[in-house]
Amino acid sequence: MVSRFKQVFRNGLVIAVVTVLAACSQKAETLKLSVTQFGTATEAAFDGYAKAHEQQFVPFSKSETAKRSEFVANMDAFTGQVTPANIDTLLDPDAVKIAPGVQDQWNATLQDLRKQYQQFVAIFDNIEAGSALGASAVTQSGPILEKLRTQLASISNDFARNPPKYLARRSALIAELNSIRKDDASEPDALTLRYQIWWQKWNGLVATEKLMQSNTLRAFVTATKLGDKLQGQIDNYTKLDATALFAAVEQGISLADRINKLSPQELVTEGTSLLETATQ
Repeated sequence: MVSRFKQVFRNGLVIAVVTVLAACSQKAETLKLSVTQFGTATEAAFDGYAKAHEQQFVPFSKSETAKRSEFVANMDAFTGQVTPANIDTLLDPDAVKIAPGVQDQWNATLQDLRKQYQQFVAIFDNIEAGSALGASAVTQSGPILEKLRTQLASISNDFARNPPKYLARRSALIAELNSIRKDDASEPDALTLRYQIWWQKWNGLVATEKLMQSNTLRAFVTATKLGDKLQGQIDNYTKLDATALFAAVEQGISLADRINKLSPQELVTEGTSLLETATQ
């Protein structure tokens, strides 16, 4: 009888342990969904950040014929010595040149930022589903996420206050406007028309610029907000079940959808308030 009782007890214990491990495994896998949301959002934000930085220095596109004609005109007007330092400017005076060392530093900084978030996501890739050590690793990831959230909020705040602009294309249009003003040969009606055409070009450029700024800021606001929600899940991981964690994933989807509908001005307001929220 005692032996039978022990066997039943052992079987019951095994079932209980398996049930607990299964629940833990489900929790871990569900939490990974939120981590993946956050990781994907941060990658999108840094992709946009990289493109926004690059586009600052991209000039208006020109045909090969226009480039050749412009180079010939530049050489006709140039009286100095052609050197490796000025040949690029003679070939394309509209392009804003970046010192190689400055560009290398930017690339290294961006790569380091990406790596920090990739390493955070990798913590959860390596967690063994259902293990006690896995639950401990989740808890220990909390302070890491706090730092990353503050960093994201800081970048978002800076971007919202001082968004990058299309410097090369702005410079080209400003040079064109000065050229129009100096043209004494134009008749008043022709001059008015040239100003109107220039105005359309400028407004088109600004509209494209604002779209780039809004899209990039939207990505950073989304990543930061998802990070805030993930922080709550990690901090309360031991108290939450898989159902609550799955609900948080659905809330993350709704959150991203809401942010996608924000106007440019609403995005700026969100972006400049994130830092205060992240440090609370």
